[in-house]
Amino acid sequence: MPIIFLTGRGLESDRVAGLRMGADDYIVKPFSLGELSARIESVLRRGHTVARTTERPTLTFDEITINENTREVRVRGELIELTAKEYSLLVFLAHSPRQVFSREQLLEHVWSSSGEWQNEATVTEHIRRLRHKIEVDPDAPKRIATVRGFGYRFEPVVN
Repeated sequence: MPIIFLTGRGLESDRVAGLRMGADDYIVKPFSLGELSARIESVLRRGHTVARTTERPTLTFDEITINENTREVRVRGELIELTAKEYSLLVFLAHSPRQVFSREQLLEHVWSSSGEWQNEATVTEHIRRLRHKIEVDPDAPKRIATVRGFGYRFEPVVN
């Protein structure tokens, strides 16, 4: 999100501080609407270039496609509605196919949390909901496998 400071504070130290705080541009009053419009267009052009260079990959596994740019997940061509956490969990697992993650590790990486103060059942419930959305048979999951006594792993190919 581009940020432009519009202010009456015009000292060099104020402008430097504003830019260091994260502003993409700094405009001091008085200014014309033409100048403001031109500066907005300029900031948006620069932002658009950055967006193109930070494209993320589309992950494809048999019948599942995860488009990280649009945050869309398709299963057998059908767009699947996922919550933000379900999406983050799926992407995290899919980026490391066949690697086993404990509930504690998933809490740490996906929730930025810890089993010390958040119940690991949170992970179990999110896995259950995710399976209902992406698995052919959620009661016999093939894509998100349970590794007994440890955790879960994403299977890239389902036989």
